[in-house]
Amino acid sequence: MRFMSSIPFKPMLPSLVSEIPSSADWIYETKYDGYRCIAKWTESNVTLLSRNGQNLNSVFPEVAERLISLTPSIRSCLPLVLDGELCILKSLYKATFEPLQKRGRLKNPEKIQYFSKLTPSTYVVFDMVHIRGETITDKPLFERKEMVKIVFDHLSDHLAENDRIALVPSHKESDQLWAHIKEENGEGIIAKVSGSTYDPGARTKKWVKIKNPQKGVFFITAYEKSNGFFHVAALQEGKPVLAGLFSHGMSPKERESLILIMKKNKVTEDARFITVSPSICVELGYLEIYKHQLRHPRFVAFRFDVSWEECTWEKILSRK
Repeated sequence: MRFMSSIPFKPMLPSLVSEIPSSADWIYETKYDGYRCIAKWTESNVTLLSRNGQNLNSVFPEVAERLISLTPSIRSCLPLVLDGELCILKSLYKATFEPLQKRGRLKNPEKIQYFSKLTPSTYVVFDMVHIRGETITDKPLFERKEMVKIVFDHLSDHLAENDRIALVPSHKESDQLWAHIKEENGEGIIAKVSGSTYDPGARTKKWVKIKNPQKGVFFITAYEKSNGFFHVAALQEGKPVLAGLFSHGMSPKERESLILIMKKNKVTEDARFITVSPSICVELGYLEIYKHQLRHPRFVAFRFDVSWEECTWEKILSRK
């Protein structure tokens, strides 16, 4: 067990970019919306660690218990350390974050057990940093991938179709993968330089993530002076229901013009807020909707061609 405590558990992180890189040096994987997880696996134990080092065994017991049960089949590969994502899969190209986040907040053991059966999570593996007592962070990604494949070759006869551990496929071309992800409203793509070494805890340009934003049209309700965020809403059964706030994506000129329009058409203004009646419609990109709140919203465009009465939750949710 001594080697396990000495292995850095902080994962290597991708940088966010807007375009998918395209050259022979890159490989491509589905980006799943979940919790990054390092799995330390010995003959006697499995430890699931979050990006910040939190032990996740008690939160996602179905994964920890399943990995422990598989130990005899990969004994020749142990001890090892895997890198992957804990997620709740909807398909090969999409994971759903809302039930995972709900599970991540549970403290009651009975509820944890209940939801581990109702909405079981899967550990999807895309890398390895240690195998058979050897740290392999200095080996290129394509060699580490081959070692991950060896582990899954040992596991293959013991895994069911929708098991609690799965291998993330790698692709040499991005076009078809991106088409599948967009069709299923997946989170995005991870692109990696196939020769990249593993630098624990570092955010690197040799791994990049490209998000697949959803889009919707909302109307502005307020401007928050202290943080520069605009509040937006959409209609549900004829009444405005708040959808969240946005700030990113606007040019300085667009921001200045919008604030000026809001000041001229304000309903109220105090030290914190400028509020306006529904009228100004904007198109926003966002990762997903969680409890009628936008995750990672970003300004796309003003929609002067749309009336605020057309901004309904029914339309927005029908695009999911």
